[in-house]
Amino acid sequence: MSPRRLRLDQALGAIPESDELAPLRDALIGASREDAERAWAASEAYATLDTRLADTGALDEQVSALAERVRARTEAVLRHTVRALRALKDGDEAEAAGALVSAGELEEAEGRLEAAERYYRKALDLGRKPRDRRAEGLALRRLGRVARARGRLEEALDLYRRGYDSAEAMRDAGGMVVACQGAGNVYMDQGLWERAREWYLRGLAHLETGTPSRMLWELYNNLSVVELRSGDVAESSAWLDRAEGVVRALDDPRGPFFLSNARGRVGMARELPREAEDAFRKALESARTPQDRGIALLNLAESLLQQERLVEAEAVARELEKTAIVHRTIYLLLDLYRMLGAIARARGDAEGFLFYEQALDLCRERGAPLVELAATQHEYALFEAAQGSPESAAERLREALALYERLGMGPELSRARAELARITGSAAPAQGPTRTDQPGANDADA
Repeated sequence: MSPRRLRLDQALGAIPESDELAPLRDALIGASREDAERAWAASEAYATLDTRLADTGALDEQVSALAERVRARTEAVLRHTVRALRALKDGDEAEAAGALVSAGELEEAEGRLEAAERYYRKALDLGRKPRDRRAEGLALRRLGRVARARGRLEEALDLYRRGYDSAEAMRDAGGMVVACQGAGNVYMDQGLWERAREWYLRGLAHLETGTPSRMLWELYNNLSVVELRSGDVAESSAWLDRAEGVVRALDDPRGPFFLSNARGRVGMARELPREAEDAFRKALESARTPQDRGIALLNLAESLLQQERLVEAEAVARELEKTAIVHRTIYLLLDLYRMLGAIARARGDAEGFLFYEQALDLCRERGAPLVELAATQHEYALFEAAQGSPESAAERLREALALYERLGMGPELSRARAELARITGSAAPAQGPTRTDQPGANDADA
């Protein structure tokens, strides 16, 4: 009797949804393999995550390492918690709050956002009490970061503003700058370019612009993105030139990736996809993390799509899929499947709906931020309209509209409304994917 083949979607469906088992789910995805029996079949062109096979043998070999990783994180979190208790015993609420923030950061780094939020809120409670309230400002900024990651943009904005006020009261210039970056990033998420610019410039005002620093070039890069989205390509390039000067002065190894990626986005805005392609290939060469590599591959695929080099675009997208699976950067798969859907749309390929369905499944299974669901429904609508299904497309656009409105994302809301009007009027939809610019250079800090 031949061994039964276990598809990845079946395996994932058998694992209970819980934070404790999240590392096992990610490891299962990372250890999955292509179905050799499908490799030469026509349907392989439409393969998604769910069609891969679960490799239980490879997973079994990782159990000890996974358990050790969980144990090490748990021990570290407990030690920070005990440190907080010792500080409380000594009457040092500031130290106790800082220890709880450290515990929350460990949880957040593992994607355990609810647990991280609980620690940050306890830190916030303690941080209000001592004369030294820098831990209060730090907890507010960390809560803002979690709220943004979970798609709660208005709440994130309020937290960053409060974090700014707290840092200002303590004359904590570094904390003020990070709060400005965070608030600017949220306004960018909402498409409020003027407000984003205000906050980034406010952050810049708290830095010594004559002194090179990572914060300085990151703010220059953020301002470049603001100007690009506002339509001022020349000003965007000018901010990038400033950022490049600081990166060179610092010899900062993180800089080249972000700058090359930004140069590529400028090339796309100038409708010079070949120039953008060259920049994205440089970004790929300088990528230092799987996340950076994934962003570069995604943008490279878009530049090839814009040149109608569809075979190459698909090959790059599939390389992104391998990167996301092997390194378990699962959220990149959402962008990937939307990209594969856009390539299918450019080909007029009706089977491309499979990619959008996989993206929707991931949104539901991973509890993705609402902005990801909105972007997926938006692009799925454009695909269905191109396939001659205006009623279904209109329904998806209405769902995307409701989500954009809930999130306060003005430009996306306007674009979706215009596309809904065109679709219901039997006009052709706009082309191209909607979200591949990856704006924040400093999201991990802000």
